Amino acid sequence: MGDYTVLAEVGESLLSVLWEEIQIDPQVNSLIDNENRISLDSPFDLQDNDSVKLSIYLYRITENATTKNLVPVQGNGGQLRKAPLTLDLHYLVTPLVGTVGDQQIILGKVMQVLYDRSILQGADLTGSLAASGDQLRVILNPVALEETTRVWQAMEMSYRLSLVYLVRVAMVDSLDEQFVQPVVNKRNQLGQRRA
Repeated sequence: MGDYTVLAEVGESLLSVLWEEIQIDPQVNSLIDNENRISLDSPFDLQDNDSVKLSIYLYRITENATTKNLVPVQGNGGQLRKAPLTLDLHYLVTPLVGTVGDQQIILGKVMQVLYDRSILQGADLTGSLAASGDQLRVILNPVALEETTRVWQAMEMSYRLSLVYLVRVAMVDSLDEQFVQPVVNKRNQLGQRRA
């Protein structure tokens, strides 16, 4: 589990994993020749920046419904801490290079890397995530064209070839702790006390 910095750390982890694989691929490395050419900024923010070639933009955050009812975890000094907030992070991955062919090559490489490394853990993770023991699943999210188009319209840009990836589950630790009185004796069905 991580602290509130996990949102930033997941993005940095994705960027790091992609760069690790891109730099050893001569064809893609000729298009993206250093780590600074991959950005977590939106395509809108990068439209006047010719140095960036790939945008990995966190455009949506949702609570993971399947883990909403986790049990509390052990806190400090006999207290129970509220279960962590579990999040699904939605990323818009957009190549920003000139030709359509180059864009498709970059997207192909991104898909290959995130398919082969669909579970990020340990050394793949940065910051508090690296020491947490958590695993993040990276899933190609086949959203409808209408949803992707709405994202581009919200950025006031024309649609560009892009992918949507879902990163599941990022956990943000709760700071809410409550003291829970331990059970010291129990009564059976007949009302008799047992120690």
